[in-house]
This record gives sequence, structure tokens and C-alpha cells, in this order.
Amino acid sequence: MADRMDQLIAAAARQGWSVRQTPRGVWVFRKGLITVTAKRTPETGREWLSLIGALKGAGLDFPPTGK
Repeated sequence: MADRMDQLIAAAARQGWSVRQTPRGVWVFRKGLITVTAKRTPETGREWLSLIGALKGAGLDFPPTGK
């Protein structure tokens, strides 16, 4: 699962998002005034789809579309 999160973080960073994990394990994705949080690293497929869907809805292009 760490590889998936690494890919998501890398994509977010390339697109100008700030990504950090709090001491309690909460993931914070921020770009400008937009913030998306996940209370922990996703473990199930449903959790991954929920996080990726929220980030895509907030403007993240993942997986990146080719130019």
C-alpha cells in the first residue's frame, strides 16, 4: 500500500499540492484554499477510491493524463 501512497503523493507534488502526515497519521493534501484530509493511509479498495475521488474532485489529475 505504501507504493500507492507514494505514487499519489508524487502526483500531487508535481501538480503543486502540499502533502504531509500529522503525528496522528492524518494525511493532509492542500493546494491554495483547498484541503483534503484522510484520517489514515487507505487500506481497502473502497478507501483508496474514496480518497482518489475526493482529490480528483478537488482538481488533482490522477492518474495523470498524457499531453
